[in-house]
Amino acid sequence: MTNAAGTTLTALFADGDGKVCSAVGLYAQLQQDIQVTVAGTGRQVLERLRESPPPDVLIVDMLLPDISVFELLAGVGRLCLKDPPAVLVTMRAPSEAMARRLLTAGADFFMLKPYRLEELLDTAIYLAADNDTLRQRRVRSHINWHLRAYRSPPELVGGNYIRWMAEELVLRDPNTTAEELYCQLAARYYTTPNTISKAVGRAVRAMWKQATPAYLELCRQLGESTDKPLSNRKFVMSLAERVRWELGL
Repeated sequence: MTNAAGTTLTALFADGDGKVCSAVGLYAQLQQDIQVTVAGTGRQVLERLRESPPPDVLIVDMLLPDISVFELLAGVGRLCLKDPPAVLVTMRAPSEAMARRLLTAGADFFMLKPYRLEELLDTAIYLAADNDTLRQRRVRSHINWHLRAYRSPPELVGGNYIRWMAEELVLRDPNTTAEELYCQLAARYYTTPNTISKAVGRAVRAMWKQATPAYLELCRQLGESTDKPLSNRKFVMSLAERVRWELGL
């Protein structure tokens, strides 16, 4: 099976039990739908994510020998990966509160132990496939990655509005106008479209003042002068268009 990029699905499996790692690694060698590498600790996982392209799915045991699964998920978040993996956590009889904490921390699914290896990899393949949840996560990650490259000031609420607008354009209707998006945001935050527009404009102007290489390259690709900020519409539409192209949507 292949991912959205047309390559074989990949997974990184982490468990402190060496026998479990060996069993998963050997079983995975017999599979054609997914390629699996193994790690024995949470720090090894983070090191591999820093040094290599991220896998499509991360399978991690709840009880790692060095760091907690919550520390691991926080570390994955701090890496700011452009294409973050789906996360499957294996565990024994979780409470409802623990399951909720895992999902809030960044896990996408969890599987009870003991499990059958076939069931484990089938679940990993399902999570890594091009489904709506993973697509939304990756769209959001790509948008955030570009805004960081443009140095969108985190203290300006307009940056959050830009994120939402770009996500709507990528995932739902690319033909929605900026004015329609302002109205939707205004209804959502109990304000006016004009207030939303001004906030977005302040964020766009702030990025223009930063004049990062990424922003200057964007202007060059659009054939726009760098002597003044891009219009709100042009900035948001071009951001959404670029993310859609990067993800093949």
